[in-house]
Amino acid sequence: MRQGIDYPTAEAGTRIRTRYLKAMEDEQFDLLPDPSYVRGFLRAYSTYLAIDPQLVIDEYDSRMGGIGQPIEDARRRRRMAVDRPRRREAQLLWLAIGGVTGIALLAWLGIGGDSSSTSTEADPGVPITTPAGTTPAEGIDVSFIGRGNRGSYLEVRNGSESGETLYSGVLVPGATRAFSFRDSAWVRIGKPDAVSVRVGGEPLAISGGTGTFLITQAGAQRLPAG
Repeated sequence: MRQGIDYPTAEAGTRIRTRYLKAMEDEQFDLLPDPSYVRGFLRAYSTYLAIDPQLVIDEYDSRMGGIGQPIEDARRRRRMAVDRPRRREAQLLWLAIGGVTGIALLAWLGIGGDSSSTSTEADPGVPITTPAGTTPAEGIDVSFIGRGNRGSYLEVRNGSESGETLYSGVLVPGATRAFSFRDSAWVRIGKPDAVSVRVGGEPLAISGGTGTFLITQAGAQRLPAG
């Protein structure tokens, strides 16, 4: 398993049997004893891995459309022996909560305090970089593009941490989210090396580990943790 945690250790820490931990990571929810167990198991497992449990449950609901029907459909598919590919985005979700074959979210993935990125984290409050050829102006366009073969948790708010939340979720490789702001964008990125940022069409390099940033026309500034 990821993070150096094996199944016996996770079972002891969550009191969830190993076969159910594997079932959650493989999205085989029909192997759980009852549909009503899904939320409780997800909450307990994500809490054990220091991941926001509500975010995991919200992502589960948004992708699975609830508990009962997806599980019944899975059982029906199992009886019919139909092997259908899992959706890549959903797979990244479960990899993020400790999957054995990859990395991701939630590393999500940054919200659990993960700072294991190989890049050196910049000192809080120090401007990181400025896109070439830009000048201060009112109104900025910022886009975020998933890159590489990993997903990253991304949260975007208008202006500041107290501003309107425009996006909160997992940005998968190849996906793009674009926004317009009057002055600035407050963002939290779980894995900066898995996200390309552009301001007014110009690339903006963000280095370091998990963190929050204030993006303006002049560049990006890492904000103090807390």
